[in-house]
Amino acid sequence: MHSATELQYYLEKISGINIPVITADDQTEANHGIFIGTTPGNELSNTHTVFYKVEGENLIIGGGSSKSVLYSVYSFLENELGCMWLSPDAEIIPGSDKVSIRADLDYEYTPEIEIRTVHSKLFYENHDFADKLKVTYEAFPGYVSEARVHTFHRFMPASSFYGEYPEYYALRDGKRLTTQLCLTNPDVLEIVIDSVAAYFKRHPESGIVSVSQNDNILHCQCDDCKAIDEEEGSASGTMIRFVNQVAEQFPDKTISTLAYQYTRKPCKTRPADNVLVTLCSIECDRSKPIEQDCIDFTSDLRGWKELTDNIRIWDYTTQFTNFLAPFPNIHTLGPNIRFFRDNNARWIFEQHSNNPSELFELRSYLTAKLLWIPDSNSDDIIHEFCKAYYKEAGEYIEDYITAIHEEIVKIPDFFLFLYGDPSQGFDSFLSPEMLNYYNNLF
Repeated sequence: MHSATELQYYLEKISGINIPVITADDQTEANHGIFIGTTPGNELSNTHTVFYKVEGENLIIGGGSSKSVLYSVYSFLENELGCMWLSPDAEIIPGSDKVSIRADLDYEYTPEIEIRTVHSKLFYENHDFADKLKVTYEAFPGYVSEARVHTFHRFMPASSFYGEYPEYYALRDGKRLTTQLCLTNPDVLEIVIDSVAAYFKRHPESGIVSVSQNDNILHCQCDDCKAIDEEEGSASGTMIRFVNQVAEQFPDKTISTLAYQYTRKPCKTRPADNVLVTLCSIECDRSKPIEQDCIDFTSDLRGWKELTDNIRIWDYTTQFTNFLAPFPNIHTLGPNIRFFRDNNARWIFEQHSNNPSELFELRSYLTAKLLWIPDSNSDDIIHEFCKAYYKEAGEYIEDYITAIHEEIVKIPDFFLFLYGDPSQGFDSFLSPEMLNYYNNLF
């Protein structure tokens, strides 16, 4: 019903005409209609597919799920009637005395990236806007809220176990440390399985728990762990073998884990079908497309592609040390998303600043658009947004974006780091001359 009332609302804004919403039982053959939802003969096997089409004298708008039906409504309004949703409080709804569509209208699209997240409060705090841009309402949809990432310490807190059972923890240089768990200890496996079961029991509405390393690189190097990692060619070997054993106990759930820092390099063991591997690009240079410049990450992602179709990318698009400072990486967003898509990433989490940052609305919009249709042209999206959102200032915003990105590429070995500092750019895109140029634009 929400999909129908949304279409009703926007058609009235466009034309001034209120079209009644009725159920299929009240529809008569004498009335032409707009049918919204899954109807007999229009069932879809892919829950993410959106479509709309003209059949005879009727318009059919449907999808593989209730969410996809809603996305189909917004796709129709955008593609066919020119609506634009730029931010939670800015939209373009063109008025018209007559709304017409082609008699041969037939649109269908299945997004290759099935779960799309932009880490922006514009979406997290405005769910209607998130729906219009076809992204999630939260960073970890479907996850148990207390078990989203870096969970070893949650399953086995050192305060509860280390004193009596130090062998449950990582061996480093002859000493047991609480940094990570010993993944070849059978008691550790049993305790983690019990913990995961308890989380699912407390949160039956959730389908995913993360079984993942703590946020440090001091993993276990006991003889048993070391032997597996050497056999597997990576420290991800002990991780995937361990996680697979956990996942075996929960065949109807998903167990997520990390390919991050010391576990990023792929192993030889295939992740189980219900294991979601989250690959993190934290080390990469942000001034160039990852495939072009971040050779190790590129190799690792391609390696994981050979092992699993269940890949989640955790990518980073901002500078954490100064969200408001210029960060010229916009030209890399499209190439990176396409690279992820081409290597089995069906879930992408783009970690932006969440809170307002440089060109916050534009970046949120652009990233969402690219996640929905990765082969879109970034320049076209930027131009359309700047013209519609910034209006008379739009051309100067575009000039600024062009200038700052042209400046950084003049230094081929520039490393734009997400934990860097604006001072990195003082001899490049933030030089006195460039700052003067930007100031003159505005």
